[in-house]
Amino acid sequence: MKSKYDSKTWATETNAGRRVFNHNFRIKGSDVADWPLVKAVLMHKDKRLVETTFVVRGKDSPDRHLISVNVTELPDWRSAQKHLLEILDHCMRPDIPRGSGDAATVGDVSFVARAPESDVPAAIQFTRGNIAVAVSSVGPVNIDVSAVAAAVDRLLSEPTEKLPSIKKLAKVQAPKSVVIRSKEGSRLVKSLKATGDTWLKVIVPDGELRREDNALVFVSRKHGKKSVQIVSVSA
Repeated sequence: MKSKYDSKTWATETNAGRRVFNHNFRIKGSDVADWPLVKAVLMHKDKRLVETTFVVRGKDSPDRHLISVNVTELPDWRSAQKHLLEILDHCMRPDIPRGSGDAATVGDVSFVARAPESDVPAAIQFTRGNIAVAVSSVGPVNIDVSAVAAAVDRLLSEPTEKLPSIKKLAKVQAPKSVVIRSKEGSRLVKSLKATGDTWLKVIVPDGELRREDNALVFVSRKHGKKSVQIVSVSA
């Protein structure tokens, strides 16, 4: 059955997401302003993906305002978008629209489901780099999840120096630059397993990042010396 969603267009629209990679991404207590973390649950883990659900609670109405943030880590941005497509194709609600307005700036590609009763964006699904995210209102009342989705996207995509909640916990890792000489690219991280449970965020200036076996590889058509940002964020 042919999908109703045009994933080929998603790929042509993806720019920043090709150049960012997150491993062991997590949300801590103060990462999302006014939405403290309630719990984090590992949902699934295998060689291909790791799925974790974080639940945050609104400070103003903690008993009524609950939001679930489901985060799935995949090998690269293409895999993340394929994962999103599978979720959308199996959703009971057909033809979920693309994000518009402020929601259009969230992720490499985003889709917004609005609550029928109030028309608020009660669920937003998006990808950023190798991460697929589903943000949903799960409390007794449907609430707007846009601010939480945008905050999670910033955690995934922006340099750590622009993120006050994790800036003090971030540590720059080597190498700070690499030389790309061939289409095989360069291994920025030889073993992602060796990083343990540490959140690793990598940003490169062009080309794209992808996990190959257990290594993180940076490939670029433009050969030469490249500055790279590899940052570990402690718990």
